Amino acid sequence: MITYKEFEVIRTLLKADKTPTDIATYVYLNIHYYVFKSKDEVAELTTSLEKKGYLNNGKVTETAIEELRPLKVNNAVILAAGGSDISAKSVYNMPKGLFMKNGETLIERQIRQLKEAGIDNITVIIGYKQELFFFLIDKWRVNIEINPDLKKNNIYSLYIAKNSLGSTYILNCDNYFEENPFSQYEYNSFHATVYKEDAHNELVVKKNQSGRILNIYSCVKSGECIYGHAYINFELSRRLVQYMEKEIDDFRVSALFWEEFINRHIDDLDMYVREYPSNFLYEFDSIQEIQNIDGLFLSNVSGWINEKICSVLNCTEDEISDINVLQKGLSNILFTFVVRDERYIFRYPGDSTHFFIYRKNECVANRLAAQAHVDDTYIYIDEQGAKISKFRENCIDLHGKYYTDIELMKQIARKIRAFHDMGYDLPNWKEYTYDPIWQCERLFKEASKIKGDLFKIFEKEWIMLRKLQHYADMDGVKHTMCHNDINIDNILMTETTLDIIDYEFAGYNDPGYDFGRVIAGIDYEVNDPKIKQILEAYFDRPATEKEYLHWMAYSAIHNWYYVGWALYKESINESSRDWMIFFYKQAKKLAAWCLPQYEAIYGYMEDPTTTPLN
Repeated sequence: MITYKEFEVIRTLLKADKTPTDIATYVYLNIHYYVFKSKDEVAELTTSLEKKGYLNNGKVTETAIEELRPLKVNNAVILAAGGSDISAKSVYNMPKGLFMKNGETLIERQIRQLKEAGIDNITVIIGYKQELFFFLIDKWRVNIEINPDLKKNNIYSLYIAKNSLGSTYILNCDNYFEENPFSQYEYNSFHATVYKEDAHNELVVKKNQSGRILNIYSCVKSGECIYGHAYINFELSRRLVQYMEKEIDDFRVSALFWEEFINRHIDDLDMYVREYPSNFLYEFDSIQEIQNIDGLFLSNVSGWINEKICSVLNCTEDEISDINVLQKGLSNILFTFVVRDERYIFRYPGDSTHFFIYRKNECVANRLAAQAHVDDTYIYIDEQGAKISKFRENCIDLHGKYYTDIELMKQIARKIRAFHDMGYDLPNWKEYTYDPIWQCERLFKEASKIKGDLFKIFEKEWIMLRKLQHYADMDGVKHTMCHNDINIDNILMTETTLDIIDYEFAGYNDPGYDFGRVIAGIDYEVNDPKIKQILEAYFDRPATEKEYLHWMAYSAIHNWYYVGWALYKESINESSRDWMIFFYKQAKKLAAWCLPQYEAIYGYMEDPTTTPLN
């Protein structure tokens, strides 16, 4: 029986266009995963294969090909049904497999590479936007199978393809290979892997000395990660299908990746690793990974982005370079780019933003901020949510400074005042009216559809906050255009600039609401002298006792709104991190301080939704 290393020499030579003059060097350099220790080892194997009659003057003999016959690959299955990952995000106008690079879709590149390797029997499992894949039937003569239940993970897609499993390559439609990794022959079942320093969101393998997979697991800092394609031979396929048929209806199984299902039975399923360098194969499960494939990002996101950039910056597509997809924010998707040596940032709105963001308000507010030189990064914004800004280089990390550096907070307060002054007496101001308590009620109602009756759970808090708004509104403070979300993430500071950015929550309302995370910081008590200094910077004079009370009241209301925001985010399976408990504590602390003072001024009231003022 031919050994694994002998097999790799023969297979590599079969893929060569012509017999290489230096066989050892050619084989050593043309295998893109770890097999041989050195060229000398390859040379020794070559000599041995010549003696066994498998090679003749560097050419593979018929004897060798006959030896390989049981190792022949029969077919391939491409998993392209996914609809619950980034391909479903509104920023993408097609499934991931149909992203194009150099005029060729990713899935067609895979199909072409398979066919070039002699694999003609190809089955594609589709589901999400399935009709967009139908052209593959005529163009590439592939088989199409439909996954009818996209709520289940890709183990269910593999189950749909169970009749096609034999000596089979398994691919995901988002794989991209710099060179063709496929062959007519494979020695044993394997899964491609790539070592990653950051493996928090990956499946990682544990293997023995021979490379056999012993365990597949997650939640580690770094390691050899499941990545790219796999191959399963006849015996593994037979056992895998038996296990799937017994267990596929178990809800705990249908939520698994197919590799996790393999791990359930890893003692009975012999599978080995094939470790590739990170620059050989790619896949993209997150938006950041798209940029790893040159030319893939801007060519495939919603088509008007290129046009928008060119129109606003008066440039051509060829002048757009150095795309850098940033970490997805809590509401948006962001990427930076360079045009004529200047770096800009483009914002594309996230899926859930339409519920609590009024783009018309944002446009008006951001333009006012630019006029007031409160946001000098502003370049362009429209009511669809697209935004282009200057990218501030070398921003100062404000963690440890925000709240504690009183001069910084005073500078922010002056910027807020400049913005507010620009927004008073705004024409058609009623179009931009923003009632924080009403907006918060909307969020609670929507989140309650998933989380239960949140108004009942937070009944006492709602009575407190409704009372507080009724009292504060009796103060008669004039409304203006407000930012409504001023926090550390929306302050950009360099050695020479300070900008307040991101006006997504803007509206015409009480100016005190803008101080929720300016004077209600973690480090401030409700009567902290620092708050008086911040308000003095805002008013350009000391605040009166009534102004102080009013601004604290609306800071409480600000934090209560964001409790609703966090609950809504959680209800649609988007993390709000640890913000919910922060906002909850702040709202309760401030409301408890303000209410007795308002009761002393205006008299006691019960729940303002049922009882009028005394």
